[in-house]
Amino acid sequence: MSDIVFQAQIPGVFAEETLLRQDFSMARRHLHESTELYFMLEGERYYFIEQDTYHVKQGMAVLINRDQIHKTSMVSGSTGHHRFLLQLDPSVLDGMFSLPEIPDVDSLGRKYWGVAEFSGEDWRQALDVIGMLKGEIQRREPESGAMARLFAMQLLMLFVRNRRQQEIAWRRNQVSGHPVHTGIHRTVHEVALYLQNHSAQACSLDMLAGRFYISRAYLTRMFKSVTGFTITEYLTVCRIRKARVLLEETELSVTEIASRTGFGNITYFEKVFKEMTHETPLRYRKQLREKR
Repeated sequence: MSDIVFQAQIPGVFAEETLLRQDFSMARRHLHESTELYFMLEGERYYFIEQDTYHVKQGMAVLINRDQIHKTSMVSGSTGHHRFLLQLDPSVLDGMFSLPEIPDVDSLGRKYWGVAEFSGEDWRQALDVIGMLKGEIQRREPESGAMARLFAMQLLMLFVRNRRQQEIAWRRNQVSGHPVHTGIHRTVHEVALYLQNHSAQACSLDMLAGRFYISRAYLTRMFKSVTGFTITEYLTVCRIRKARVLLEETELSVTEIASRTGFGNITYFEKVFKEMTHETPLRYRKQLREKR
């Protein structure tokens, strides 16, 4: 269950502040084309991104690049959490800036995705900016949209600064950041990487269980509990993501793409693709080309 404190959408920015109880569960197959910025205002949450699990607490933020696999899940013993979420549309925001020190939103997402723990001063500033962003949207004046988008970019740059500073510290101390790599999280990391790298192949539960020396039942339960996905769901997301790349970057037919991504059956491929993207493969390719 969740209580929405604030929710609004303007061109380029969707913003939502929510109080969520411990039984909250994200929608299945969570994958989108926007860049997502998530601030943990209170509480704690596990955040699974690609193949790693992060323990996100108050004073931390998460940046998710477009098309990244991600889900959040409950931390044992927690009583809920309070978060502020931004979804940023690069096609709108990139046109606002022409400064060399501000790369496009997609570039920032590709380079700095992950978790950042803010300094005390920057966290206080981020909270102030969140308040100003919400206030501008609620004012509904002619300048409000532009002001709100500027505040959204300011929050993104605050994240980038703290993420970059932490990466410097991690390299200096020869550590890898915040991923949780204990117990089952390490095994899930290895299974998820294998699925990403072999998504075009048949990956049965029996084969995976044998490869990682665990039972089918334990593999299924463990993977779902950590990632929020079943093995099949995760594999499907990997395949659809690869199909989108092939539709964008090649002239391969839909039949060939279905084969190369492991779907085989074109009818099933088109059905799943539309479920996840709300477009047929051919329509998706056409829309991409129209944007160029």
